[in-house]
Amino acid sequence: MKRYFKIVLLLFLISCEDIITPDLPVNEPIIVVDAWINNLEKDQVIKLTETQNYLDSGAPVPVIGATVNVYDENLNHFNFIEYADGEYIWSPDSVFKSIGEVGTKFYLNITLQDEGISIYSESQLNRTSIIDSVNFVRGQVPEGSYYAEFWSREEEGSGDAYWIKSYINGELQTDLQDIITCIDAGASSEGAIIDGIPFIPPIRRAVTKFNSDDDGNFLSPFVKGDSLYVEIHSVTYEAFDFLNKTAIQINRPGGFSELFAVSLSNVPTNLVVTNISDESINLNYPVVGFFNVSSVHGMGNTLDDEEIEKIELYNREW
Repeated sequence: MKRYFKIVLLLFLISCEDIITPDLPVNEPIIVVDAWINNLEKDQVIKLTETQNYLDSGAPVPVIGATVNVYDENLNHFNFIEYADGEYIWSPDSVFKSIGEVGTKFYLNITLQDEGISIYSESQLNRTSIIDSVNFVRGQVPEGSYYAEFWSREEEGSGDAYWIKSYINGELQTDLQDIITCIDAGASSEGAIIDGIPFIPPIRRAVTKFNSDDDGNFLSPFVKGDSLYVEIHSVTYEAFDFLNKTAIQINRPGGFSELFAVSLSNVPTNLVVTNISDESINLNYPVVGFFNVSSVHGMGNTLDDEEIEKIELYNREW
């Protein structure tokens, strides 16, 4: 009887495995504007692409043939020249070694002639914080491990917003945990005042990434020969809010928890679409992304023999 019941149950389970192919709607592509530029003396890149259908795993579709210009309140113009894969680049020259100075307001204008629309935005180039040092520190778990932190004293005056980026062995870290933002020296939102002091430990140590092996054992975040470079980018409060909301949209809990998660939606943008013919605002044309101009300060360090000797000497003294 038991054997008969198991056979019936197995046949029932097999019969319930119907393959369902949902008929997903195909939406019109949305323009994505990736316009995060800064005042470093190097090429500045604005990327224009189109969104893809949910099941399309191919590379983003570049937007070609656009006219991309940035100009400041002093009427200095920076023309971004089209290159491959939807990249539009401005390069420093003998007249402008960088995009501009702290305190300057900038404007973005993108013209898509075939679509008959213009995309407009503006951003303020705010001050950033100066990094004093990037240090490696001996950890306890696992024994003999090393983690890293940067030191910077945030300028007095509340309301400064920052995006902290890290490069490990020359590679920009782009995981979800690498979106490190704060207001002033460590506040997570506007209104909380943590001003004019060194960045708090959760921020300055966030450049350390903790990993484990297949058995769940913690690995040393840094080993001898590794390098770390840290940059502090100033951002507007609107850009700070955009980055935080983007992180929320990316960090999906999955499973049953998804019932209580924030609903999927496009993150609010500071881009405005107008019609070329009459310059009226076009609320129906789909566009996402953000425009921000940052001032940047960076510093790096390498976990070499000299650095390890400094760490050992420091530990002996303490």
